[in-house]
Amino acid sequence: MADTPQIPAPSEDIPFRKRLERGVGNLLLPCIILPLRVMPWGMARFLGRGLGTLLYHAFKRYRKVAHKNLTLIYSPEKSEKEITGMAKAVFRHFGQLATEFVKLPILDKQAVDALVTVEGEENLKQALSEGRGVLIMTGHFGNWEMMARWFTTHGYPLNVVARDARVKNASKLLEETRRGSGANVLLRGNSARGVLQHLKLNELIGILPDQNAIDVFVPFMGYPTGTVDGPAVFHLKTQAPLVFSWCVRMPDNRYHITFEPPVVIPPSSDKQADIVQIMTLVNARLEAQIRRYPTQWLWLHDRWKASPGVFPEGEMYMQELKTARIKSPSTTQERRK
Repeated sequence: MADTPQIPAPSEDIPFRKRLERGVGNLLLPCIILPLRVMPWGMARFLGRGLGTLLYHAFKRYRKVAHKNLTLIYSPEKSEKEITGMAKAVFRHFGQLATEFVKLPILDKQAVDALVTVEGEENLKQALSEGRGVLIMTGHFGNWEMMARWFTTHGYPLNVVARDARVKNASKLLEETRRGSGANVLLRGNSARGVLQHLKLNELIGILPDQNAIDVFVPFMGYPTGTVDGPAVFHLKTQAPLVFSWCVRMPDNRYHITFEPPVVIPPSSDKQADIVQIMTLVNARLEAQIRRYPTQWLWLHDRWKASPGVFPEGEMYMQELKTARIKSPSTTQERRK
């Protein structure tokens, strides 16, 4: 599968608190979107920072995850006070990202170019010149959605692998906004055929393989980490170049996009070893960016939840994910493709 980082635990019972959060989200989201779309970019960004601060205090569960993850990686290098400051900055960053995302479809090429500088576009063109399509490897880092808008306003055919949000209106907003920005959305779980078809057309496939998974366990931030294997599987099958791509928020609130030179790893006789090699590289390239800009990554995602030996609950949750995968018809069908 292209990008299956998180399979829900097998229980069908959703806690009341989660159902309440999703219900409130469905009600409030439409009331927030319209004002954001008409307000100036700078005002929306300022509002996003405030929204991020509000969410930091309002959502204890995600706040605890961010603190847990940051402490895992940065303690004792940083004090508890410094880690708290980093966590707050993470929430502010993603609050800004959320409000900017809503406004992306109204940005034309001139507006995008006023907000973005680009380094290494020649690497992207070199990868496309091979005629096999390109696997754009990035993460929930910086503003990957702004990078997507840059692609579409500059004539690059972009397809993104994404999953449904658990809040109905949020899922609708995400898909409509991405399509409005010019990207074709391939929903996770049924994306394999579409990915292969669009690679044959020499198009871009954007994948963010940095969430909780159990496909393969490879190093990330100093720990053996459960990671998806989809990018490696597609690369080995198609030899579509991997282009590691990053969109970083700069101090002046503009963005800098970097395209690294394309990578092609020929398959050997040991497919599993090849997958490990490729996904180790993917994690290493992302880690390098996170180390440079630590508050621009999604620390509030429970990245090591299914990684045994990292947190006490890791082994148990990994077993739950394995059970859920075995019971999932869609997963079985996807693996057969």
